[in-house]
Amino acid sequence: MLVLRRRTGESFMIGSDIKITVISTKDKEVRIAIDAPKDVAVLRSELVYAMSANRDAANEQSLPQELLAAFSVLTQEGPQGE
Repeated sequence: MLVLRRRTGESFMIGSDIKITVISTKDKEVRIAIDAPKDVAVLRSELVYAMSANRDAANEQSLPQELLAAFSVLTQEGPQGE
C-alpha cells in the first residue's frame, strides 16, 4: 500500500488519466475530488463489499425449479398439510 501526504489543493495521479485532489481536511475527515474517465467506476469500498455479499447470498438461494417443486408439494397437501 502506498501512503501519501497531500495538503489541501494538492493532487496525485493514478495512471495517466485519474487525478485525485484533496479539497479540504477537517478534524478526521478528508474531502477529495476524483477526476476519472466516465468508463471507470468509482465506488466506496463499503458499497463494493455490500454488492459482493448480496451477490454471494443470491448465489446461495434455491434454484427456481426447486422453489416451484416445493410450492407444488405445498399446494397438493392443502392448507396446513390437510
